[in-house]
Amino acid sequence: MKYEAVRGFNYQPSYGSHGLETWGDGFDVAVFREEIGRGKEYFPGMNAVRLWLSFDAYVRDPKAVAARFHEVVGLADELDVRFIPTLFNGWHSYPDFGGISLEVVSFWGGDELFDEVFLPYLREFVEPHADDKRILLWDLCNEPFNSACCERSQQVFSDWLKRVYEACKTLGATAPIAVSSVPDMPSIKRLEPISDVLTFHPYFAWNTWMKKPEQFRCFVDEVVAFGRTTGKPLLATETGWGALDDKKRAEVLAVELDTLAGRGIGFTAHLLHHTLVADGHRPEYGPITKAGYMAFVEKDGSLRPYHEIFNDF
Repeated sequence: MKYEAVRGFNYQPSYGSHGLETWGDGFDVAVFREEIGRGKEYFPGMNAVRLWLSFDAYVRDPKAVAARFHEVVGLADELDVRFIPTLFNGWHSYPDFGGISLEVVSFWGGDELFDEVFLPYLREFVEPHADDKRILLWDLCNEPFNSACCERSQQVFSDWLKRVYEACKTLGATAPIAVSSVPDMPSIKRLEPISDVLTFHPYFAWNTWMKKPEQFRCFVDEVVAFGRTTGKPLLATETGWGALDDKKRAEVLAVELDTLAGRGIGFTAHLLHHTLVADGHRPEYGPITKAGYMAFVEKDGSLRPYHEIFNDF
């Protein structure tokens, strides 16, 4: 599949807010099958799903969590999708999904402990699918620099991610490897050397840092120009800034998806299904940030009003 043809979603099952629930004892493959399948019904062109894995859940029960991941990958042919497994997460909100932090990576990510702590995880998850065509892309980490506010701390993450990248290559991963960046050119450029595909998160954040559609389009054009200098393909692994108002959210989507499709950039929108994970639910299920409500499918399984707009792109 060419990356420009990707039309997919980030997916979190509806039953959990933290990776320990999603992949731990609460894991339910039937929910994955039902909710991703429901997405295919509403969005027939959906061909990719970005999965958020949980290193926290793996640490608690390594063999069981690895087996659950393999089981979900096994749904690919049945659901006619390919998967983008995201191995680590650097985004933290409320409730917290879990993941890495500067403190964790500083302590555990160095030469002495990397092979003891992180390499077994990569062996369990990456090696069995090293040449698996159901894997579209390995996303090493979601937004790793979110808690790294200075050069020194970003270098800690960069050094660790380079070890993760090299380990995946050594384990035989044939699918491209990337690291998904926030919508920030310095971050995108910093992650480029360990990204076979430039994966970024173009959000038309209309109520915060990117208030005009023109700003959004200019940013995407800047990424496209940088991509040309590297010769690497682009993929938007998140897009779809939220809103509590359904029609407003669809208007935001129209700007984002039209911009991306018009420039030949594929995307996995955020977020397929209502979920207890932050930004994936309405206010009665937890705190709401300026990202609003980002799901396309409601808690009751109905299509969110106006969100069939995805099919136009």
